[in-house]
Amino acid sequence: MAGRVFRKKMKTTYNPSKMLPGEGELLRRHAFTRWMSRDLLQPASDFLRNLRLLALYAECSPENGHRYLLWHPPEGCGFEVRSGRTLAQFEEYDRGNLARGWVLLSLHINECDIYSAVWISPEHVETAKQVLAGYGITVAARTLLA
Repeated sequence: MAGRVFRKKMKTTYNPSKMLPGEGELLRRHAFTRWMSRDLLQPASDFLRNLRLLALYAECSPENGHRYLLWHPPEGCGFEVRSGRTLAQFEEYDRGNLARGWVLLSLHINECDIYSAVWISPEHVETAKQVLAGYGITVAARTLLA
């Protein structure tokens, strides 16, 4: 049909962050927050935000416990943290952050296919990658397939 544009739906695959063996293991063991229940997440997030601490990496256990690896981001750093989400919920947040140009920094997928992710504004990605690498954690990856 003349004048119609057909868009092929793209499939997205995600490669979660990996915990590498080595020096970062000791740092991780002592740097993660304690496991928190779902009802503590909002108050803890508000408290951390007031201290200007960013969850650089987030995890959700099969028992629905949540924990973060924190850092003090550079001034003006934008970020979004979502923990304990289904694939559909995660993809919705990912599309929104992709649309505003933010980068998927870290991603954890637990044994029950529950997603926890951190997105960051592009101007601070390289610094965040270096901090993650210091803890022996790889950056998440998103691949679009036709």
